[in-house]
Amino acid sequence: MPGSDADLRARIVTGAIAAYRVADFHTVGPAEVATHAEVPESEVRRVYPMWELLVVAVMDRWNNGNRRALWVVAERSGAVAYLRARLEAGRDEPALVRLRIALLSAASSPEHPAAGWFRSQYTHSFEDVTLALVRDVVAGREPRGTSPRHAAEQLVALYEGLQLQSMLRDDVDALGGFDRAVARMRAGWAAAAATV
Repeated sequence: MPGSDADLRARIVTGAIAAYRVADFHTVGPAEVATHAEVPESEVRRVYPMWELLVVAVMDRWNNGNRRALWVVAERSGAVAYLRARLEAGRDEPALVRLRIALLSAASSPEHPAAGWFRSQYTHSFEDVTLALVRDVVAGREPRGTSPRHAAEQLVALYEGLQLQSMLRDDVDALGGFDRAVARMRAGWAAAAATV
């Protein structure tokens, strides 16, 4: 057994991620997490007395860890490359995509105990993309005159939509679809910038 509650929490989060990788979001509970973490279920319930606290810890490590690890792509190559890298990472981690979309849907209800956390995380992620697009326009990676906020709305909608489609349709080429749509968006951004 781990030596401290912090170690135990880390082990339980690792176990929860493993459980979500092999089972649907709605079928994972304290028993499944305990099995994957190799700890008694009572310990899962003790250190995470509210299930939502564990789910937030899972998303903070798994989704935000992925987001932070890929941010270097935005710094080096821009917002489009960053979202494409995240789309590619999601293709390699479909369980994370399923969990994230399920939780965004659940947390969109103001009554959900973790709604505030999920909304602030989503807003922060959107603002990251907007900031990256500001830098892209300044660096010349995107057409001068492009509205970073409007471009972020389009790119995030494309990213989210392709992730959802890839979960529901077997014939989706998410990366190819992303590349084609981005080429059209950039043409629109350039045309709009030319009329300013």
